[in-house]
Amino acid sequence: MQYPDHVEKYSGSLADLARDIGNMRYDSLADFLNHLGDDLIRQATADKAGGRIKLASQLEKTAKELYKAGKKMLSVWEVCKPYMKRSG
Repeated sequence: MQYPDHVEKYSGSLADLARDIGNMRYDSLADFLNHLGDDLIRQATADKAGGRIKLASQLEKTAKELYKAGKKMLSVWEVCKPYMKRSG
C-alpha cells in the first residue's frame, strides 16, 4: 500500500483542505472526525494483526482523541444550531 502525502481526489493544498473541512457545518464536522477515528481504528486493527503493537496503540489513542473532538464539536453544534439554516 502506498501512503500519499495529499488527498488524491482533492486539488487544493492540505491547508485548503483543513479550511474547507473547518468551514463545514459543525455537526458534519463531528461526523467527519468520527469517521476519521473509525479509519484509524481500522488501521490499528491491521497493524496489531501484523505485530506492530506500538503503532496500533498510538493509532488507537489518536482515534480516541478524534472521538472526543467529535463530541466537543457536537456541543459546538448545539450552541450554533438555533442560528443556522440546515441545508440538504
